[in-house]
Amino acid sequence: MSLNTLNRYALAVELLSLKPRISIVAKETGLSPAILRKAFVEMHQRSPSSGPIRTSPQFMSKSFSKFKEATLCAVFFRLENRRHCARRVINGYRRYCSYIKSVSNAYPLLDFSDAWTISKWLDVGVLKLVRCSHCRSAKLINNELEHNVCCVCKS
Repeated sequence: MSLNTLNRYALAVELLSLKPRISIVAKETGLSPAILRKAFVEMHQRSPSSGPIRTSPQFMSKSFSKFKEATLCAVFFRLENRRHCARRVINGYRRYCSYIKSVSNAYPLLDFSDAWTISKWLDVGVLKLVRCSHCRSAKLINNELEHNVCCVCKS
């Protein structure tokens, strides 16, 4: 087995530990979805989540708390300076989860699949992380809603 193949399997195991949709792991590693499903069931003793990956950023705006956590997740993703996108998402998502658990003693509202989708939208420009003109905190906006509410000052 080549080093490249071993790296792909290692990445798949690390991604599967975060309970993403199988299509995400298959896309990032190039491994067969059938093998990944079997590994997921062995790791978590349950079937992986099914259904399509979100195609619109509107899911974040249905709840202010979810929008606030999406902004925080985007900030942690942007703090990562690695070239490999999957590694940036993994590290950013882990930081996000750790922060939420330490501050609120609750589980994060976003799962890894949501974080992966947000990071992809940030990379292609569907979402943008900007500064609020009133309080200068991070503010997540999308092309459809250029006037999203700031999570800190609500302006």
